[in-house]
Amino acid sequence: MKSKKSQYSPLSKVLTVFFVFLCLAWVIPIFEVLINSFKENSAVNLNPFALPNSESFVGFANYIKGMTFGNYPFLKSVSYSLFITVVSVALILLFCSMSAWYIARVNSLGSRIFYYLCLFSMIVPFQMVMFTLT
Repeated sequence: MKSKKSQYSPLSKVLTVFFVFLCLAWVIPIFEVLINSFKENSAVNLNPFALPNSESFVGFANYIKGMTFGNYPFLKSVSYSLFITVVSVALILLFCSMSAWYIARVNSLGSRIFYYLCLFSMIVPFQMVMFTLT
């Protein structure tokens, strides 16, 4: 009986190992920040890579302190941002769908010019125009 050849090439295996380590290089710092957010500041300064123990664990006190810091509550600013986002998206959907209907249905010079302006704005990235504006 013939032995089956591996369906993955050696280069593919090396690349997989490389990308696993690359992903770990991105995920481990995020995990460390999450772990350190449950410790008091002195414990973070002494040993930032240690897990919280009974002496250094403060629970959600750091999160509560961060949300109530200063005279402006965190949840109020999040609600303002959410309101602005919802209203903006609703208005953008309304006006873009009305404009798209006009461009698709009406054959005039103005609609063709507006169509090509929209097409040009999608082709040329904003970063290219941004440098000329400054």
